[in-house]
Amino acid sequence: MGFLAQELRPVLDEMLARVTTGIPADVLSAIKEAHVRETKELAKKQLEAILNSANLSYENHLPLCRDTGLVTLFISGELMAHVNEVEEAINSAVEKLTAKGGMRANVVNPLTRKNTGTNTGLNQPEVLLDKTTKSTAVKMILKGAGSENFTSLKMMVPTAAKQDILRYILQTIIDAGGKTCPPNILGIGIGGSAIQAMFNSKHALLRKVGERNANLDVAEFETSIVKAANELGIGTMGLGGDTTVLDAHVETAGTHTACLPIAISFGCWANRVSEAELRGGRFEIIR
Repeated sequence: MGFLAQELRPVLDEMLARVTTGIPADVLSAIKEAHVRETKELAKKQLEAILNSANLSYENHLPLCRDTGLVTLFISGELMAHVNEVEEAINSAVEKLTAKGGMRANVVNPLTRKNTGTNTGLNQPEVLLDKTTKSTAVKMILKGAGSENFTSLKMMVPTAAKQDILRYILQTIIDAGGKTCPPNILGIGIGGSAIQAMFNSKHALLRKVGERNANLDVAEFETSIVKAANELGIGTMGLGGDTTVLDAHVETAGTHTACLPIAISFGCWANRVSEAELRGGRFEIIR
């Protein structure tokens, strides 16, 4: 095994332990802010329960949610030349934590529904190549079935305007209701091929709350999505309230003149992400 993979193994163990029992500071801060702003009493109590639950999970090293989801890794830089070794390392980390009871065994054969018992096998966990950065880094996200089940892809007509795209996004949020455990973070991929749009929508969930797209037009669109989504009144856990989404992150890619793919990925309130980067010859967990 190469040096990078050896260095990465204990880091993946730590990242996995973190994401199963805690959420990033930016997400936690956004939930706290939503709690302060909330004007509906039931929603305020729900947000308070979320914060209390998150605190108990962190203090007692317990899973944030019984559904510990599926693990996805995005790897970049030098790690892209060591995919097989990275897969071995993340498989080892997942199997160990599952055996300890830190993760529920979720992975099943899609046809027979037989559980592998280890959260590995059948091409799980998934390891994806991230070409959005030149840094040698690994980004991890855990997605439970509630948020994953409402992942959406629509091939819109190429003449669709921003308002048409916004209407589709809002209808998808309405259809999901409380089943995605809002308040959500939305990852939205626009353009590219269908596969690229889907990749971008999940990758967008890794961005910090409040971090806007570098393109000003896209950044303004993100802000308009958040405003419109929160005006729906779906609220925390779908029980009504002022905050349906904590943020919306849009990633775009060039597409065919006759295409306009739109992909939407939901992150539940427990948007479980972590990131480590190679610095000075060692991997450092930075989120």
